[in-house]
Amino acid sequence: MNAIANMNRQNAAPYHGAGDVVRSASGGFAILHGALAPEGCVARIDAFEETIFDGPARVFESGAEAISGVAAGRVRSCDIVIVRGDEGFDADVIQSAVEAAGLERVTLITDAAARDASGAVIGHVAPSAAARGPIAYVNDDDIIHIDLTSGRIDVMADIELRRGVKAQKPGKAVFGAGALQKYARLVTAAHK
Repeated sequence: MNAIANMNRQNAAPYHGAGDVVRSASGGFAILHGALAPEGCVARIDAFEETIFDGPARVFESGAEAISGVAAGRVRSCDIVIVRGDEGFDADVIQSAVEAAGLERVTLITDAAARDASGAVIGHVAPSAAARGPIAYVNDDDIIHIDLTSGRIDVMADIELRRGVKAQKPGKAVFGAGALQKYARLVTAAHK
């Protein structure tokens, strides 16, 4: 039995710790941290043309609003589209709208899961907008800085000042008794 365990250890792939780039045959993913995502986010690096770039934010509260914004001309080439708080949207539909509009080098950033996205998408930004993370306080035209080589994602704005101005104590949700109350008390962010 020990001989089999030793063979498995010898043939195992090296461990990739947090912040490392995990590559596959077709590309890879990187975990980014910074002022926009203090707890991290996931970038699919093979879809990016540049590894270090800045762009102005175009902020939307849903995927449908982002698609309408692209169609209305609110999004330009080299913009960074931020969709916050919408778990049900399809990133590829937004990317298709961007391509149909003839826009180039548009990056999509979201605090939602960006499953099966094929373009330049950064997902799972944590903490999320619902948790009052920095992504909740990004405004249109804030400059977003992305550095895939050093694993950084930053917003060039005073988020702490905005957080203080908009500070409000969230109301206490009343769920009554039972399973829903227990769920509301125990639920945490997906990354924890």
